[in-house]
Amino acid sequence: MTHTTHTSRLETDQPYDRFMSLFMGSERAIRAYVRSLLLSSQDVDDLMQDIGLKCWQKFDQFDPEGSALDFTRWCCVISRFEILRFRRNKARDRLVLSDEVISLLATDAEQRLEQSEAEQLALRDCINKISDPDRRLLLSVHTAGDSISRIASESNQKRRRLYSRVNMLRSQIADCVRETINLRSTSS
Repeated sequence: MTHTTHTSRLETDQPYDRFMSLFMGSERAIRAYVRSLLLSSQDVDDLMQDIGLKCWQKFDQFDPEGSALDFTRWCCVISRFEILRFRRNKARDRLVLSDEVISLLATDAEQRLEQSEAEQLALRDCINKISDPDRRLLLSVHTAGDSISRIASESNQKRRRLYSRVNMLRSQIADCVRETINLRSTSS
């Protein structure tokens, strides 16, 4: 009997774990989407809690085969309705945007979300194309416990030379990202 209880608990934990994994991975994009539709950062914070709860309540309606990108888009649709509900509740405030403006902002935010996702994917691909030492050097600026100074001392190279190399790598990566996005948009 204990085994049955344990199994059913594991079964109920799996959807929650999957939801949390997907939501945590998408939260930044969802927050950016919501922020583009609301005036107050406090409203964004308050609404994000409601959106997280609403998404969890409706998670059984999400396609189990859906990708993380599908989940983000699904959450943005729910967010849009939660924003409209929120706006109706705050209609007495003077700085309330019309439904048409919210719709335009939502469309723009969805396009920016897609652009941001395309840029992140291209950036990941471009960073993976460079050599491991160059990748470490480039990412050392953003990695805790690593630095250009540390790499300079390990490799007996001058810091100034490495900083110049980082700038050159950033330029190459930026060019690669632009080219990758252009290629993908023309082939779609």
